[in-house]
Amino acid sequence: MNTTAQDSGKPGVRHEQPIVSAQNVTKSFGQHQVLQGVDFEVFPGEVVLVLGPSGSGKSTFLRTINALEPIDGGVLTVCGERIGFSAQNKPLSQKALAAQRQLTGMVFQQFHLFPHMTAAENVCSGPLHVTRTGPQQARELALKLLEQVGMLDHADKYPGQLSGGQQQRVAIARALAMKPKVMLFDEPTSALDPEMVKEVLDVLMDLRQTGMTMMVVSHEMGFAKAAADRVAFIDEGRIVETATPTEFFNNPKTERAQAFLGKLL
Repeated sequence: MNTTAQDSGKPGVRHEQPIVSAQNVTKSFGQHQVLQGVDFEVFPGEVVLVLGPSGSGKSTFLRTINALEPIDGGVLTVCGERIGFSAQNKPLSQKALAAQRQLTGMVFQQFHLFPHMTAAENVCSGPLHVTRTGPQQARELALKLLEQVGMLDHADKYPGQLSGGQQQRVAIARALAMKPKVMLFDEPTSALDPEMVKEVLDVLMDLRQTGMTMMVVSHEMGFAKAAADRVAFIDEGRIVETATPTEFFNNPKTERAQAFLGKLL
């Protein structure tokens, strides 16, 4: 496995620059403060499992990294770029945000595939319309990625002809088509029947082997123990504990994590 961070959530000695860096990140919806000063770093090639109770801020944190939600305070960077702001500390335009969003690939609970497009056309859509890749090159890329996620034989099928697990694998291929620096997964198996969960987790395991940096919100403990380098536990909008999976599941340090695992395991 990759070198992991220490329990502080900030590695003791890491010489490379983090892919994701959050410093005192805050986010509110109305009067409700969801993120209350998140400090965290994710380094190249790391797989981080994000755990926490419902409403703790897990999904919101991922959405801020993907520039889908603007932060209210703090500094959030991906590959050294400050998300949502220019080098002159001015808010970015929607066009600039869209370009910045290409640094990250996001896969949601629901698949959000275009129902009128085939699997290959769904994967092609980003390269064709965002990066202006030529049709033939985009199609070749789509087929390569569909093969990577085990969906090449279904390239010309529509989402309605695919199972939930198959649709999610197409969604992963679509996110990969933009060649992101980090992949964000927001409970990618929660909408799937149990027998379909494994086929999606197998894709994540394969991605890990390629060195893809990933943040995964999930309660799949088997995946966590097999693939994660670190577990980050969020509670009430703060990351209160980080550790290796073995350390976290066998010897959680905080009472809140102990109580959470007592209900989960």
